[in-house]
Parts: sequence; C-alpha cells; structure tokens
Amino acid sequence: MENKNYNQFLDVLIKTKNLKNSLYTVLKHDFLYHSNKIEGSTFTTEALALLLDKNVVEGKHTLDDVQETVNSSYCFDRIIDSLGEKIDDRFLKDLHARLMFNTTSHSMGYAGIYKTIPNMIIGTNAKISQPFEVQSKLDELLEWYYNLNKITLNEISEFHIRFELIHPFQDGNGRIGRFLMLKQMIENKLPIKIISWDTEDLYRKSLSKCTSNEYIQLTKYLESLPDFMETNSHLY
Repeated sequence: MENKNYNQFLDVLIKTKNLKNSLYTVLKHDFLYHSNKIEGSTFTTEALALLLDKNVVEGKHTLDDVQETVNSSYCFDRIIDSLGEKIDDRFLKDLHARLMFNTTSHSMGYAGIYKTIPNMIIGTNAKISQPFEVQSKLDELLEWYYNLNKITLNEISEFHIRFELIHPFQDGNGRIGRFLMLKQMIENKLPIKIISWDTEDLYRKSLSKCTSNEYIQLTKYLESLPDFMETNSHLY
C-alpha cells in the first residue's frame, strides 16, 4: 500500500480516537471482539459495542470476562498511543498489568510479571519455555526484531510464533501476542490482518505447523485474511 494512503489512514485513526462509529472505534471493536472471543469471551458483537460505547453490560458473563474486556479496551488504546515506541520489558509488563487488572490473575499476583510456574498451550505439543528461560529468550527475540532491515508479514509471523513459544506470562499470552502483532503491522505500514475467531481453527493449525525455523504457515494464514484497511477504506 502506498505510504500516502497509509499516512492518511494513520492520521484519521488518531483523530477519531474519541468519536463513535469512526475508523478508530471500528478497528477497536473488530480487533477486540475477535481476539477476546478466541480466548473464550462470551460477549457478542452487540454486547461488546454496548460496553465500549455506553459502559453497559448486557448478557450473562463472568466477572473476569467483563473486567478483561474492559481492560482490553484500555490495552488497545495503549497500543495505538505507543506507535513508534519500542517493545521492551517495561512495555510488555505494563501491557499485561493493564490486561489483567482486577482479575483473578491480578489477585493471585500474576499481573505484570513474567511467569513463575511452567505453563503450556493447551491442545498442542509445543515445547514452551521454562520460567528461568523467559528473560533471555525475550531479550534474544527483541534484539533480533529490532535489528531487522525490513519487516514483512513473515517477520511478524516469526515474532508471534517465537513469542507464543516463550509464553512469558502466566496467562493472557495469546491476547498480548495479538496486540503486539497489531502494533507491528501498523508501525511497518503493512496490511492490517485481524485474526478472527471464526477461523480460529485455521489460526491454531497454522501455529501448530510452525517449527522453530519455519513460519510460512502462519504467514499464509494471515495473507488469507481480509485487509481491514481495504474493507474500511470509506472511513478514511
């Protein structure tokens, strides 16, 4: 996509942050609906709109689901506000603390810190990093990423896979990983691909097919998704 169009998109995105039914709110709603649904959120698209626009909770939801949905809204704002800001330990821990604020994880002392107990990705045989490996592997990942000469969807796929295999937090790794992916796509002026819950099986299959040295399956999956910018070009 031409930089001129992307610059226009970014300009309108920032300007419409506090406007309802705008480019900003459409991107926010679409991204949060799908990312949270993948993790089991019970909010429908209509119920999410009511919560984001009017602070009204409709339907039956657990307290954690309500709180995490509210928190994810603030995390989205943080991602857009941070465009151009490097991802580092402080950024990651702050984003996780925002996502887990006032949830069960928060009350257990797991919000905003790297994991202290071994965990796994349920439904996969993926080998996940042990707690003592998290810091060094994150350092290695971030050093690799910020020394790249060019970043395409393939490099973002590799970052996502490596981040998920580190699984640095006790909970919330999938959502944090997708937030980072959104930030990276926009910062590098790439098509904006929103991983959708209705293709969750394809997303998880592409993750399971990726090895430590091969990330093309996730790239192919992302390329198959519609580009948010093309779909919503009438908003900017």
